[in-house]
Amino acid sequence: MTGFDHLSFDGKALLITGGSQGIGAAAARLAARRGAKVMIASPDANLLEHVSAEIRAEGGVCAWTLCDVTDSAQVRAMVAKTVQTYGSLDLAYVNAGISHPPLMPVDADDELIKHVLDVNVFGAFVTCREAIKAMLAQDRGGAVVVNGSMAGIAGVGTMAPYATSKHAVAGMVKSFALAYGHRGIRVNFHGPGATETPMYDESVRNVMAFRKTHADLPVPSKVKGPLGRDQTAEEQAEVACFLLSDAAGALTGSIVIADGGATAF
Repeated sequence: MTGFDHLSFDGKALLITGGSQGIGAAAARLAARRGAKVMIASPDANLLEHVSAEIRAEGGVCAWTLCDVTDSAQVRAMVAKTVQTYGSLDLAYVNAGISHPPLMPVDADDELIKHVLDVNVFGAFVTCREAIKAMLAQDRGGAVVVNGSMAGIAGVGTMAPYATSKHAVAGMVKSFALAYGHRGIRVNFHGPGATETPMYDESVRNVMAFRKTHADLPVPSKVKGPLGRDQTAEEQAEVACFLLSDAAGALTGSIVIADGGATAF
């Protein structure tokens, strides 16, 4: 159709978990500028209101809701609120996730392993499940993108629980894509590399402290990749919004790594 902008969201309702800061907040801002009606969610009301107010001040449409993605009842309520607020749920960016301080795999205790898997795997799974249920009920397709990290395709010697969780998410994405492609629902994996966000800043501090007591460990040479720099949250938002848009209509079950070439080594 002449003049149709495949990158526009044209009034579609978009749910973003982990939308209160970092890549999630950047994706919310960008999607709203492209016409999406955005619902952002996280456990932090103050940050959610700040991001939402910024978007509304720019003329965008944005509401927020509290949600702990490890609680399936809260996830169901989040999806229901999105549908109630906007009349539909067309797109979902499953972005909520956590990291952890670096440690050797044998030093990872049960509580840490379970917590990382609970947020990054269980939380992502139930969010995809409930979002896709809503899309199936509407019977007009949709798009889901899961923030999975470059650690979803590469091992990280000092971040084994995190890398394990992101590899699991890669399998989850492919499985959902296979199950619901015939209903017009696309599901893709967005794998950021080292990106300038509050969580990444904390990770850098933790790694520096860890290396002071583990000086014998080899230093990874490929974190920044051949571009020689970290990515920005805004750059990652562009990737996420592309995958959510009609411009990515040929992509489902895809693992799209946006790491500045770090995993090309």
